[in-house]
Formats: sequence, C-alpha cells, structure tokens
Amino acid sequence: MRKTLQLDLDFFLQKRQEIENEAANLAPVAGSDMEGLNPCVLPVTKYITAEETRLLLDEGQAPLGENRAQELEAKTDPGQDPGGWHFIGKLQRNKISIVAPRVDLIHSLDSQRLAESLDRWVEDHLNRRLGVLIQINIAGESQKSGLDPVEALEVIPDWIDRYPQLRFEGLMTMAPQIPAEECRPVFQSLRKLRDDLRLSMDSSHAGDFRHLSMGMSADWQVAVSEGATLLRIGQSLYPPVSPD
Repeated sequence: MRKTLQLDLDFFLQKRQEIENEAANLAPVAGSDMEGLNPCVLPVTKYITAEETRLLLDEGQAPLGENRAQELEAKTDPGQDPGGWHFIGKLQRNKISIVAPRVDLIHSLDSQRLAESLDRWVEDHLNRRLGVLIQINIAGESQKSGLDPVEALEVIPDWIDRYPQLRFEGLMTMAPQIPAEECRPVFQSLRKLRDDLRLSMDSSHAGDFRHLSMGMSADWQVAVSEGATLLRIGQSLYPPVSPD
C-alpha cells in the first residue's frame, strides 16, 4: 500500500498546538473531580514509519496511539516506557503478549472474553496494572465492535470487581462516518453513560473512570464540546506525500 501521508515535524507541531488551543476553548467546564482532564491530543501513528514515529518520541510528543499490533511492535524498542503508547485498534487475544507490555492504555476492550484474557496475562507477566477503556457501540453499527450501552451498565461494574489487574479508566467509541454535527448525539450518549457508571462505583474506582476517548480528525471539535478527554487525531497532523 502506497504511503499517502508523511511526518513534517514543523507541520505536526503547529497543527497539534492549534488543535490543543481550540480544544481548550471548546471544552466544557469539568466538575471538581474531573480537574486535570483537559482534552489530550493522541497522535495516531498508523500513517507514518517507525523512523518517523521515533522522531516524535524523541521530541516528547508521547503518548502516541497505534492501531495495529505488528506496527506497535515495529515502532517500539525493548524496555521502552509503556507510558509513551496507547493501543487504539481492535485487539485480538492472540496479540495480547505483543500489545500489553508496550502500552499504558488500551482503548478497545470490547468483550468479557478479552477482559478475562487480559487480566490473566497481566497477572502472569506484568508487574503493574494495565489501563483499559471499554469500547461502546453507541450507534449500534453492525460492522463495529463494542458493548451495547444497556449491556454496559449491567456488566462494567462486575468487570471492575472481577478483573483487578485491569485499571478501568473510562469509555471509547467510534462515531459513524457522517457529518460531524450529526455525531453529537453519539458523543452525548457516551458522556451520559460514563457519568451514570461513575455514580454506581465507589470513589476509588470512580476516580479512575473518567476518560472519554472520542473524536477524530473529522469530528473532534464536536467531541470536545461534549466532553472528550482523548482525541485520536491522525490525518490532520500529517501533510500528504509530495507527488514524485
């Protein structure tokens, strides 16, 4: 597949700063227990090479987000700080051993089977808990993974108790590919679901369960205005490859 985007560091830094500045202005005022959760731009690295990714890490642009286990493996070094990475793609259980030790947060926990497998692997192989976000299929799209919102209200409190090796930090959703403003109800619903879940938790778990990973290059402004804390931004940060 021909590479269509490239890293231009000056372009990247300028665009990231522009997005962060606008996001800070668009974000709703958080409650006192949500302080410190200004919207964070998570640069997506699936568009760029391992060498370009390492340049971003050297420039202090972590955490970065990767969609594919094999790409994450190629773009990380043995012993690298897992705090530099989030995994944002669909995670297959046979790739847990690649992904889990390399990241601080997985955005795509989408089933009890995956939760069980992650919890077991972390207990056996890591000396730290692993952060996770639970993927919610708010729009009910058949081609997308994630829990149904009603199901989520029932099972997430149980998962938190059952899988102590996982640090449950919030929710993630992927909005439909429709005009950005039409995605607003999706983002509103995810925020309400997170807030409802937090009310059912004790204070220690509720304190962790704060993130909303929602919003990408096409719709992040709407997502931020509805409370997004993690913005998965890819194409907006990279210029097209110049034609030969």
